[in-house]
Amino acid sequence: MTAITRSASSVATEPPASASVRRTPASGRVWKTVQHKPNSYMKAKGEKLGWEKRQEDRKKMGVLKAMKAEIERERTEALEKKKKENAERKKRKEENERRAEVVQQVSAAKVRRMKKKQLRQIRKK
Repeated sequence: MTAITRSASSVATEPPASASVRRTPASGRVWKTVQHKPNSYMKAKGEKLGWEKRQEDRKKMGVLKAMKAEIERERTEALEKKKKENAERKKRKEENERRAEVVQQVSAAKVRRMKKKQLRQIRKK
């Protein structure tokens, strides 16, 4: 009898039974590995909370939302008050400047002879 010897290269290696058979990709890039989603995507659900605990959490969140809304309302009121004060201050300043100006009377005939630049500087009463 003749003994048939097989070398290591001629023996076909079979994948483990648990691994699924991978077909050749449509792109033809067989050297690319299959990518899996990282474990960071898989979020743990955590411990289930009881009804009472959930109700307490809801109440706390409601209180926090109310506090946040109150702070925001106060902030907007303060900003509006500041804007109003600035507008009043600006108005008073303009009035004071008008009072402090030296006024000259200009005749109508002189106004007709003036150039545009000079007319822009004239303020009517």
